[in-house]
Amino acid sequence: MHLNRKQDDHILVRHFSKNPEKEIYSLFSDNENLNQYAHFDLPFNCSCYFFNIVGTCNGILCLNDEMCLWSAFYLWNPSIRKSVELPNPIFRLDGDLDQTLGFGFDTVANDYKVVRISRTCFGTPPVVELYKLSTGVWNDISYVAPSHVIFHIAPHVYLNGASHWVASKWEEGSTPTMIVSFDMHDETFSVIILPNSLVSEVQQHNDRTNLVVLDESLCLVSYNKDKTIDIWMMKEYGEAESWVKHYNITSRHIPYEPEVNHYLIKPMATRRNGEMLWTESDGLLLSVDHADEKIKYLAIRDSIHTNHVFHDSLYVNSYKESLVLLDKWRDYYAEDACGESYDSRKPKPMTGEISC
Repeated sequence: MHLNRKQDDHILVRHFSKNPEKEIYSLFSDNENLNQYAHFDLPFNCSCYFFNIVGTCNGILCLNDEMCLWSAFYLWNPSIRKSVELPNPIFRLDGDLDQTLGFGFDTVANDYKVVRISRTCFGTPPVVELYKLSTGVWNDISYVAPSHVIFHIAPHVYLNGASHWVASKWEEGSTPTMIVSFDMHDETFSVIILPNSLVSEVQQHNDRTNLVVLDESLCLVSYNKDKTIDIWMMKEYGEAESWVKHYNITSRHIPYEPEVNHYLIKPMATRRNGEMLWTESDGLLLSVDHADEKIKYLAIRDSIHTNHVFHDSLYVNSYKESLVLLDKWRDYYAEDACGESYDSRKPKPMTGEISC
């Protein structure tokens, strides 16, 4: 089922409050003042401070509790208060966990899917698992595993029916040279090549890199050693020659207000009016008009901010309400999935473990 209840787009914001300690999920109207439209109570407890939001698609949030024994997953439609707790993945990873996740929608099969790429040893092929909402089970699809190094610390972005991650060849180590994608319908991995000029510039100046979707286009954000930020945009999806440098932020300090001793952390989304939503080093959410050099401080502050691109609890994305999960016969409002015993949550015997 994929029915939009309202056609108006909103901005979904998740932040963490210390008093009381809890995650707060809110919808804001994408108008001039970003007025709050709705507030949702999270029906699950997380074993850490906050869930990892794998992604959002058609009104569904995919949540992951990485600290849980078997890495618990939930699909949650907050607008109709319906949720599904996913079964445990097939494999439990021992030792250092290298887990890469993706979430999206198969428009042909009308199905929602979660992909999990797990690796414990550098140089060894990863294990790939795929969950389908239609079947309710995980399948081992390691036979399609990518032969590249996916930078698991950076979250995926979902666009054009596929999840995307920054990656490189084995011999190139930590330098991003390509984007690996997973097609939710074909259930296969493919590579989007970055142009040599972009790779060369990233290799010389880059400190870290992540992906983001801006103006419905795939973008690569390069955080440079000289404290500048470059945003590259792929104008034509899948065409390597269409990459252009869309923005160059000459300083990570809050632009247009040099007296403010805060700096930009990460671009999160674009608004209808063309402004860009950024997180900043003091936990605030900003709306920046780069064309007219104006900035707005929004009344949203995160209580857990690490000044890191990947690890803050502040999450911002566009959101459209839907009726997805309305046809599910059961609500899975677990009080604390991680509070269950090991025996009650472990998969059936012989499902396998991954270890070096």
